Amino acid sequence: MFELRWTNEAERDLENILAYYLEQGESRVAEAVYARIMAHVGALAQFPDRCRPGRVSGTKEYVIHRLPYIAVVEIGEASVSLLNLIHTARRYPPDRSPSPCE
Repeated sequence: MFELRWTNEAERDLENILAYYLEQGESRVAEAVYARIMAHVGALAQFPDRCRPGRVSGTKEYVIHRLPYIAVVEIGEASVSLLNLIHTARRYPPDRSPSPCE
């Protein structure tokens, strides 16, 4: 079993996600989103191979089922580091220049 590590940035991402739902007055939704994210991300400690190749070299991405979020992770020999939680509508990686078609 792998050790699951959260970076400060990933923790801020989660806080921002939950704050959005709470601002909308949807505390039950925020609780459900939190539970789903924690369950799916937590499963990576046991099954890190569920991830697809990441858009940034050295990373993997895990789509959180039934939510518009992707967990960006680095998988080490004994740990999975959660780097970011990104919304699927967000430009990622953020420093990527737009293509002529965008």
